[in-house]
Amino acid sequence: MPQPHLSPEQQPSNQRQIPSIKTIGPVVDEVIDIARQKLKHPIKVRLWTWEDREFKVRVKHWYPAGANNRYGYEAIVQYHSDREVVEGFFAERDTETDDLEVLLETEFGRLPDPVEK
Repeated sequence: MPQPHLSPEQQPSNQRQIPSIKTIGPVVDEVIDIARQKLKHPIKVRLWTWEDREFKVRVKHWYPAGANNRYGYEAIVQYHSDREVVEGFFAERDTETDDLEVLLETEFGRLPDPVEK
């Protein structure tokens, strides 16, 4: 007897799938390309994937705090598959408390989520 189609959230955890890099790679590459154009170097890339088949890629450049200043700055380009938007942020980070305050937000375009859900 055929099984009913279940959404990823309804599937038992042993049947959920993290999206493959083969599937999400083109979007990850596009976000990195945008970041290379918008951010100073060096850049750091982080990738998160979840069992509900969502993913997030964040690329950032860190501007360290000065000798007499506790605030550093982060320039970030980010994409989350649930929003399908490439966003940019410029934020101030307090190096003593780790608090982050977004000072500027912008949108760099939309990329469709390549993962079939």
